[in-house]
Amino acid sequence: MKKKTNKNNKRNKKRLNKINIISAIIIVFIIIGISAAGGFFLYIYFNAPEFNTDLLYKKESSNIYDSKGNLIATIGTEKRQIVSYEELPQVLIDAIIATEDSRFFEHNGLDAPRFLKASYGYFTGENAGGASTLTMQVSKNTFTSTESEGLDGIIRKFTDIYLSVFKIEKDYSKEDIIEFYVNAPYLGGGNYGVQMAARTYFQKDVGDLNLIESAIIAGMFQAPGEYDPYINPDKTNERKNEVLDLMLRHGYITETEAKVAKEIDISEVVKDTSSTVNPYQGFIDTVVQEVIDRTGYNPYETSMDIYSTMVKSKQDVINKFYKTHKFKDNKVQVGIGMIDNDTGAIIAVGAGRNKKGAMSLNYATQINRHPGSTAKPLFDYGPGIEYKNWSTYTPFIDKAVKYTNGGTMRNVDGRYLGFLTLEQCLVKSRNTCALQAFKSLSNSKINKFVTSLGITPEYLGNNNYINEAHSIGGFNGVSPVQLAAAYSAFGNGGYYTEPHSITKIVYKNSKEEVVEEFNFDKNKVMKNTTAYMIAYMLKKVTSSSVKVKGTDLATKTGTSSYDEATLKKLHLSSSVIQDAWTVTFSPDYSVAIWYGYDKLTKKTYNTSSHAWSERTKIQKEIVNKVMEKNSKFKRPSGIVAARVVVGTNPPLLANSHTPSSKVQTHLFLKGYQPTKVASYTAPKKETTTDNTTNSTNNSTSNTTTTQIPSVISPQ
Repeated sequence: MKKKTNKNNKRNKKRLNKINIISAIIIVFIIIGISAAGGFFLYIYFNAPEFNTDLLYKKESSNIYDSKGNLIATIGTEKRQIVSYEELPQVLIDAIIATEDSRFFEHNGLDAPRFLKASYGYFTGENAGGASTLTMQVSKNTFTSTESEGLDGIIRKFTDIYLSVFKIEKDYSKEDIIEFYVNAPYLGGGNYGVQMAARTYFQKDVGDLNLIESAIIAGMFQAPGEYDPYINPDKTNERKNEVLDLMLRHGYITETEAKVAKEIDISEVVKDTSSTVNPYQGFIDTVVQEVIDRTGYNPYETSMDIYSTMVKSKQDVINKFYKTHKFKDNKVQVGIGMIDNDTGAIIAVGAGRNKKGAMSLNYATQINRHPGSTAKPLFDYGPGIEYKNWSTYTPFIDKAVKYTNGGTMRNVDGRYLGFLTLEQCLVKSRNTCALQAFKSLSNSKINKFVTSLGITPEYLGNNNYINEAHSIGGFNGVSPVQLAAAYSAFGNGGYYTEPHSITKIVYKNSKEEVVEEFNFDKNKVMKNTTAYMIAYMLKKVTSSSVKVKGTDLATKTGTSSYDEATLKKLHLSSSVIQDAWTVTFSPDYSVAIWYGYDKLTKKTYNTSSHAWSERTKIQKEIVNKVMEKNSKFKRPSGIVAARVVVGTNPPLLANSHTPSSKVQTHLFLKGYQPTKVASYTAPKKETTTDNTTNSTNNSTSNTTTTQIPSVISPQ
């Protein structure tokens, strides 16, 4: 019995020792945790900035310089008029509180339940909404930063909490804080504070705002660029409706008021006012947006010197074009992107006609339109030459070609021409040949080629599969700058550099001067032989009216069409087209021009004949004045030229007996030798009949008689 008791005592002692050890470890961790937390909060206390109301409304302007260091704009000089709490309409206060901080009048600067919920969501990967109170946003917008990731984000968040609880809410009333909130921030269009925003967007004082107008302004605080009614009216309208839903949820408006307000589009309340704008506003907008995208800082809010890539003499040509060209009406738009082939620098833009002010829709960089046939060198013939060693002679048959998943490709003119060389297919822009080329290539290789040129296809499924409509530009689209940058690789021997409008930023409000320089890699994306063959062929597309002394100019045009149902709904003919494109490049520069309307209506549309004529006129007005003189494409050593008999497969070298009408000069990769013949025999005639109705363009082909060799396929 005694032995048993001793064993139990020993067992209990061991258990107690383990408990003591675990307890000690827990206590140590608690002490370490408390010490770390204490140290963290001491760090916040000693490093938090002072809350100075003078800083709320004083910011040094930003300067933008051109490529030669000449000042072209000073922005961010704050257009602001301070209003008091009493001048604010209750409906605007309600909209802001409902949207940003529904318990604003109840907390002391920190909404603990909301903060804990957001923190839990952050660590679990769930979106639980933001944790910043309206007071914390006052701190963040002026005294700390917008940093939200990692340790810096945590420090910033707790600094905002400290300033909010122990500085702002302690020393100022709720009404004062609302004044800080509504008067300080940038609200688009070069405006600071709600009073200037109200005057700009609605041509009234803030005190006269109604429910819809208040919802628009309240929705802009978090992202003034994204919800600017001049730049993104559709997004602004969606945001307005979100604010109305929040006002309804928190009891500020009735269901009837919310419903009526939602049914009114912002276009009915936002005023279309014209103002005196900087002549380089389009390029300024391009620079500002790129700075925001690359750094997260808005030059209208953060003081900086920005060194851009704009070449004033080139930009002046585009500016003059907008002023002097005779447009068919006041609504048709033109977007232009001009790229330096050697560096990828955006040297001039056509951001759109009739600019209303800063940061309106940029037609050079912010539109995505179907590129039409300008896609053919990118998705079809470029990859074929690059990966399958095609020549300019590579033979095709222009005939009805079915899409893999049904439907038939047709040409714009509804005709089929039979035997064509690759050069003829590209220069004549035959759709059926483009689809044949696309189908004969590896889809992954096409994807590799176009993405290396900065083009983003519209994928099907999860394996980056590109559908066949891309062969003629049937995908979500490109901007003029994107397209010009892609074509620049054909002009410079096969190199692509990401298009950019900035080279350096100097931050002015830092204690020490902070300089951020931007370097962009020049990547080899295709062989120089591929680039040259495309350029060589596209020189033959350039109109005789488009010329620069001593300079090679290559051109590709493109149009996109509407589907039959859309045209039928508006009672418009099949000749109505959607987008008209012209891309022109020399060894020095690439210029992409888009011509069209924002929306199709019974009054705003282009026909194919008008667009084809107009785009050549625009191309002439721009290209003839911006390209350098005496610049020629240099043929690489890896290419040979040969006079061959057209209509033969394989290609036959011409001889003295060959009729001159059947002879063309074509480019081949060095090492490929066309077959020599002693005499010339005309290829046999073959009659083909095709009555296939095209599912895309809804036309029927006719019987054609063409001279076709017995076997024709891409090399």
